[in-house]
Amino acid sequence: MPASAQTARLSTFAALKGRNYCLYWFGLVFYVLGHRAEYMTFAWMTWEVTRDPMSLAYLGLAQGVPLVLFQLFGGVLADRINRLRLLVATQTLIAVTLSAAFALTLSGMASLGHLLALAALSNAFRAFDEPSRMALIPQLIERERLSNAIALGSIPWQAGRMVGPSITGILIAAFGGAVGFGMAAAASCIALFLYSRLRLHGEMRAHDGRRVIEQFAEGLSFVGRNFIFSSLIALALFNSLFAVSYLTLLPIYADTYFHAGPTGYGLLNAAHGTGALFGSLTVATIAHLTLRRGTALLVMAAALGFLLVGFSQSQALWLALPVLVLVGFSNTFYLMHVSTYLQEHVPDHLRGRVMSLYSLCWNLMPLGGLLAGALAALVDARFAVMVGGLMVAANALLLLTSRRLRAIS
Repeated sequence: MPASAQTARLSTFAALKGRNYCLYWFGLVFYVLGHRAEYMTFAWMTWEVTRDPMSLAYLGLAQGVPLVLFQLFGGVLADRINRLRLLVATQTLIAVTLSAAFALTLSGMASLGHLLALAALSNAFRAFDEPSRMALIPQLIERERLSNAIALGSIPWQAGRMVGPSITGILIAAFGGAVGFGMAAAASCIALFLYSRLRLHGEMRAHDGRRVIEQFAEGLSFVGRNFIFSSLIALALFNSLFAVSYLTLLPIYADTYFHAGPTGYGLLNAAHGTGALFGSLTVATIAHLTLRRGTALLVMAAALGFLLVGFSQSQALWLALPVLVLVGFSNTFYLMHVSTYLQEHVPDHLRGRVMSLYSLCWNLMPLGGLLAGALAALVDARFAVMVGGLMVAANALLLLTSRRLRAIS
């Protein structure tokens, strides 16, 4: 069968038919479950131990700083050694760290210092985990199924956003914070077992004898010289700094503007997550049929910006919910296309470094939340979300003027 005909017949879950990707995907499901449980439990236990809001700020620093400091170097390492071994090693270290948090909490010995140190340690390991995880995907699946695989890989993250915190919250309420860490550790161990079952053949690693700093600079230089790559990564950066930062302000919308309290807050988060999940499924189904991918992703990025402007002025919860479904859909739709293009076109010997730069954009979301919060304090939350939406839309419309970007297929 010709490749084009075979591609046209791909189903929504085509990538899961391959043994390696199927093991990786189910491992990702448990990894995300553990990841969500970990973050929620660290926050709850930090508050329970101190009852001090500043301690939560310290926790945010402990979780965010290692990612920013080490992630790009994690990309260099992913290009220097066997990516599967690196993934298994980092997953092992994460599981050990979470097990230590579980043991300390269960014994009643956990202090603020312990929690901050373990949170920082876990995220330092994740800084090396994420680039190897993203760079490994093309080695697990055939090229014609790559876009489908990347879209399916987004589903655990979107579903985990809705399911993970709910399960963890119920368990913590019923049995205490130790159970949250126990759940995170157990999920990480299951993910580790599934990853250890992966079997790759013919993997080539570039060993050119150069220093880490030289390879680090090479990755940055490659992106800087490539207009398409730098523009697409800029889209992801604007998304983190100005688009999804609105999530930080949802409590204000739920409580002050809509007078819906915690229930409204949950509904607003669920609306975004529902749209994102549908966006992932849509991309998984039609990504291989999209002819002018560049135009589609830029138009959807601009639409995201204008939808955020519309949400910012919503006067009632029932008006805001459908808008947030569309926000979640458009956000996931265009970012999955960005990720797919990067994975398909980056040279393999640079894949870890380029994808680490892309994933670093996601880890700058707390900075976006800080900017949104500061703007909301100066004016109000509606103004902050509106400005963020306008920034995203303006950036997308500017990039839409580029013929080279519109021609991406």
